[in-house]
Amino acid sequence: MRASESTDADRDVQPDIRGHADDVATKYMRGMRWSSAGISVVILFGLELPKLLANWDTYRPVEIQVVALVVLAAVSVACACDRVVRLLRWPLIAVVLATSIAATLTVDPVDRLGTPHWSDEIVGWPLVLLAMGRPVALFAGLLAAHYVPAFLLAVFDGPVDVTFAGVVNTTVVTSAFQVAVVLFANALRRVAISVARMSREEERSRTADAVASQLHADRKDRYAALAETTAPVLAGLASGTLNPGDETVRRTCAIEAARMRRLFGETTVGPDPLVDELMACVGLAERNGASVRFSERGERPPVPVVMRRLLTEPAVAVLATARGNVRLTVVGAGEQVTVSVVADSVPYDVPVVDNDEITTSTVTTGDRMWVQATWRGRG
Repeated sequence: MRASESTDADRDVQPDIRGHADDVATKYMRGMRWSSAGISVVILFGLELPKLLANWDTYRPVEIQVVALVVLAAVSVACACDRVVRLLRWPLIAVVLATSIAATLTVDPVDRLGTPHWSDEIVGWPLVLLAMGRPVALFAGLLAAHYVPAFLLAVFDGPVDVTFAGVVNTTVVTSAFQVAVVLFANALRRVAISVARMSREEERSRTADAVASQLHADRKDRYAALAETTAPVLAGLASGTLNPGDETVRRTCAIEAARMRRLFGETTVGPDPLVDELMACVGLAERNGASVRFSERGERPPVPVVMRRLLTEPAVAVLATARGNVRLTVVGAGEQVTVSVVADSVPYDVPVVDNDEITTSTVTTGDRMWVQATWRGRG
């Protein structure tokens, strides 16, 4: 991998990990939301509704209490959905606190800290749903905004029929349980994010190791392919057994250079590796003075690496020593892929591809030669 590609990939890692961690944390929090919404609805209709019905005649007016019951139930159910909370968190907080104040004002002064004030214990649960995943200080502030009006009215608007210790005891027990739920939800979110990040880091590490192993195997494969043909030529030139002035030797060197360029083309990342490898050889032919016209037609299935090398072998040999005008064509037809090249006729044999999946043909007309190789696929 090139250095620039590695740097770009590193920059993309952290945002991706954060997004994955947030997704995992959201799934955990969804379960907490459903559980808390269920607790809120059960308490509302199982414990608080009987209190409302038992003290029906003490509220002035009682309709406010009914509306408060309906609003708190609706908010509890709606807040089970993450999207609702994200979009309407603060408007719903305002609605819940307004409902709390309205329900407190319509309770008889003597009962504002007593059993008839049923909303005193339940309002905290919709606030739990709205503050879940936020700092606990936010929830503490919302609880204060809920309880303080009732205490102030009890102090300045007449005596209440309960002891101060009893009120504090009930308030602390209820609030402590609700604060514990918020703390547990926040801790669960942090743990989920941490675990998700570690999991994704391990996954990326395993993927990087697998990619590195595959790249190493590909390099070994390419070196092995060069060792069969290129290495003997280089050894012959180095030892002097091959004469660089010999036309046959120069042609062989040109072909090996084209093969190396084709192998270099295999390392590029593109939508069509076959065309990339051929274009690498076209560049060499054009530097040697040939004028190459390239065209491609039809839809082509992907060709395995080994088959691509065999399929392009005749065209590579022609392009390596071509002069004048050359036409290179790649055609796809169903499951078949054909590579053909038309160039000036040269006095040597085109490489024969020995494979059951590939057929080759060579036609010479006058001073022009047409070489074609077709891969039939495995279907």
